[in-house]
Amino acid sequence: MDAAPIGAVDAVEETSAMFTVSRDVLGPGSQFERHSHQEDQVAWLVSGSVELEVLGERWHLRRDHLMWIPAGTMHEMVFPEGAEIISLYVDPLLRPEGDWATPRTLESDPLVGALMLHLTEGVPTPRRRALCRRLLAEVLGDLAVVRDVVALPRDPRARAVAARLLEDPADGRELEAWASELGVSTKTLARAFVHGTGSTFRDWRVHARLHAATRHLAEGAPVQDAAHQVGYTSVSSFIAAFRRRFGVTPARYAADLSRPTPGATSEP
Repeated sequence: MDAAPIGAVDAVEETSAMFTVSRDVLGPGSQFERHSHQEDQVAWLVSGSVELEVLGERWHLRRDHLMWIPAGTMHEMVFPEGAEIISLYVDPLLRPEGDWATPRTLESDPLVGALMLHLTEGVPTPRRRALCRRLLAEVLGDLAVVRDVVALPRDPRARAVAARLLEDPADGRELEAWASELGVSTKTLARAFVHGTGSTFRDWRVHARLHAATRHLAEGAPVQDAAHQVGYTSVSSFIAAFRRRFGVTPARYAADLSRPTPGATSEP
C-alpha cells in the first residue's frame, strides 16, 4: 500500500497506536542491537553521539542531524560516549510527501527539536499530539538531506584507525604511521578510507575533529580549548575549518547551543 501524503492525512483515521515517542538516556558503550521496526523511525540526539549502521554503512552522528529509518529497515545503534535520544515511531501511512522508502540523514532544525522535546514532557492531549505530529511531518518534508556525516570505513583495519581517532581526535599521526602499526601498506589503508567513506584520510580526520569539537563546545569549553583538544595548534585555522563545515563560527555555534530550547528541561 502506498503511504498517504501529508495532505491526505485527514483521510486516515489517526489513532494513538499510529504514533509513539520514546526518550532514552544511555550510558557509554550502550547499544541497540541489529533490529527493525514495523513503524518509520525519526531519531534525534539531545546530547552525545551515535554510530548508526544501516544498509552496510556506518555513520557517526551528533545532534546536528536527524535519522530517518523506514519501517522494515535493519539497523544497529551504538553509543560510544553515551547519549540522550528521542525517537518517534510513526505508521508509514503518515509519512511526509515524497519518497521516504530509504534511510537518510537530515539536517536538524530547532523546531523539530522543540517539538520532539515537547512530546516527551508532560502528557500532551491527543489533539496536541496530533498537531505536533502533523507539523513534524510538514517540517521534515522541507529539510535538506545531508551526506556530510562522519562515515566510518567498512574495512576493519581502517575502521580501527577511525575508532581510535574518534576517541582521541588530537592524535596527529599520519597514515604511514597507522599503516605501520597495523602491518599493512599505506596505499591499502588510503584506499580503504576512500572506498569506505568517500574521503581521503586527511579530509576524514578534519571532519571527525570538527564533529568532536562540537561536543567540547556543547560542554562549555572555550573556542581555544576546543581547538587544542581536537588537534588544532592554530585557533584561526580551526575557526576557518569550523565555519566551512557548519556555516557558523565555533563561538556562534556554542552561543546557539546555550540558548534554551523551548520545552527543554536540561542543557544538552
